[in-house]
Amino acid sequence: MLWIDLKNPCLNGEPKQYEPVIWELSNIEVLPPPVVSTEQSIESIINSRRSRRDFGLLTREQLSTILWLSCRTIEKKISDIGIPIERRPVASSGAIHPIHVLIGKADSPWFRYNTDNHTIEELCGSMVPSTNLFTEVTQVLPPGDASILLFVAEPEKVFAKYDNANSLIWRDAGVLLGHLAIVAESLKLNFCPLGITGEPWVSNLDKQNRLFGVGVALIGAR
Repeated sequence: MLWIDLKNPCLNGEPKQYEPVIWELSNIEVLPPPVVSTEQSIESIINSRRSRRDFGLLTREQLSTILWLSCRTIEKKISDIGIPIERRPVASSGAIHPIHVLIGKADSPWFRYNTDNHTIEELCGSMVPSTNLFTEVTQVLPPGDASILLFVAEPEKVFAKYDNANSLIWRDAGVLLGHLAIVAESLKLNFCPLGITGEPWVSNLDKQNRLFGVGVALIGAR
């Protein structure tokens, strides 16, 4: 067995100033208000959670609700690395939140979720993932009517504050996947993480090579 030691993360002696990736966007869609009406106990949600592999079409209200309960920015604070640290429903190392969530379907536009204002923003031009990504997804699990959630890491955000930050980024991706799985179950949505990362297609989205794929999941109505 080959085990890659990612080393222990530690704070930089002097935090670096970081300029985030600028996304090329076209249309912005305001998501409808989230609908949260579950009366299930946390125990029943956890006991019923499982990966579900058949998917109905996800409505905008359902998409809005799961993103609201998982990824939205609740508050921000000034940090020493030039970008705000944030509180969101999901945990993140150093409150940096380096994972972007893209939403896509075959033959449809790709969108990026904007955590600040609860909108989805259509990607344009070179920032649209290759159609080969859909082929890779289909080889793992045919998506049918599912929406594809693509997790895109911006690693330098974390490296601005931590040395040996690789494991922090992968843990953020795993925490986000797990959080989404629980929230999806609470909303009676079908959710299935896939083993693929989204590479090499994600790293081609930014000319400065600052974005990398760290996970893929399928989500749809039950």
